[in-house]
Amino acid sequence: PASRRGAQNPEIGLFRNAIFELPPVRNFTNPDQLTLFFGAINRGGDWAPLITALNEVARAVGPRLQFHVLFDEAFFQALETPHKRFDPMADYASYMQMLGAADIAFMPLADTQFNRAKSDLKFIEAGAARVAALASGVVYSDSMQDGKTGLIFHDAMDLRAALLRMLAYPEATRRIADTARAYVADKRMLAYQVAPRMAWYRSLWDRREALNAALKQRMPELFG
Repeated sequence: PASRRGAQNPEIGLFRNAIFELPPVRNFTNPDQLTLFFGAINRGGDWAPLITALNEVARAVGPRLQFHVLFDEAFFQALETPHKRFDPMADYASYMQMLGAADIAFMPLADTQFNRAKSDLKFIEAGAARVAALASGVVYSDSMQDGKTGLIFHDAMDLRAALLRMLAYPEATRRIADTARAYVADKRMLAYQVAPRMAWYRSLWDRREALNAALKQRMPELFG
């Protein structure tokens, strides 16, 4: 996406999504019961092909799999299990608290041009909270290590197998979450971007006369 914008403005700075702070660890308190969290908007086209697999797992394991759904009431209603909770809305701090109380974060993205332009923010949010990511290959395979910092699925069959594996081996699932949190702490903290961000902004300021001249040449209508 950034490369496509280069024709309109060649001065583009790219900085990876980053986390301001690591929240306290609050999950994996009961190895006999794991909670899957799904909090998203406008994901109906992404989860619809996968809901049957989720319901199959839910029926097979019963109360061992709990669901916490934020925002998406259609997804909540499609879950054929009594072991579920729904919250209609939350501010960001509450969202992170809900996420951090879960053990697994469900992150489906269908393979569309729109989705391929999305970022891995949900993965690093989950990693920061020590929540094991269960994610589509679209977008997330670029930053997640399958089996190490999360589990990646490509279709409903993959999803079913991955979720059953997470439930069968909760200690291994927790280790995946621990590794993801360590990755975020080591590579994806906002503090690590302070110096390069300041350097980029200062370079724009230092070159402001040349940049304004180039902008005037590209878009003279902005200058009356």
